[in-house]
Amino acid sequence: MAKLPRRKTDLYYPMQNGVKDRVGFNVFEPVRYPGALVKQTYWPACFQLDDDEALIIETEIPSRAPYWNVQLNDPYFNALEYVYRLSSTNGAMATLSSDGKFRGVIALTDPGVPNWLDPAGYNEGGIYGRWYDCDSEPVPTITRVKLAELPAHLPADTPVVTPGQRAEEIRRRAVACQRRRRW
Repeated sequence: MAKLPRRKTDLYYPMQNGVKDRVGFNVFEPVRYPGALVKQTYWPACFQLDDDEALIIETEIPSRAPYWNVQLNDPYFNALEYVYRLSSTNGAMATLSSDGKFRGVIALTDPGVPNWLDPAGYNEGGIYGRWYDCDSEPVPTITRVKLAELPAHLPADTPVVTPGQRAEEIRRRAVACQRRRRW
């Protein structure tokens, strides 16, 4: 058991750094693994933003998408706090734009829009998305914008998420996480 953290560090840290070395920051590099993971296409990226910026993740959603998700990791490939922070989302929780696309927004402060992905104070880290058994595998894009200019880069009908609505979203998430079966 003592060797497990070392093995995982030796595996995952180079995976995340490899993406950064090959494509840089804020670019997805889709990958498919063999064996039991063959039905999944992952789309990793390394994110980077300044305090006054936001990153917009945008993608089409496959017409058949039994499951998809996106999560943020710290610079060492550790999953960020996900019970009390909105550091991940999936097809069941995400809000799609009126044009059917998913737009997630990574920002250090709540931008007041759907699908905020909270990087927990990190200006750099990893993004891991996945399509599971989907009929297509679109490659999402990342657009880096000034946080103050975010509304100009989103559809005009993007709803506003109030602080009260965000608090309720986090409350529902915490309750759902507490109800998860623990083995």
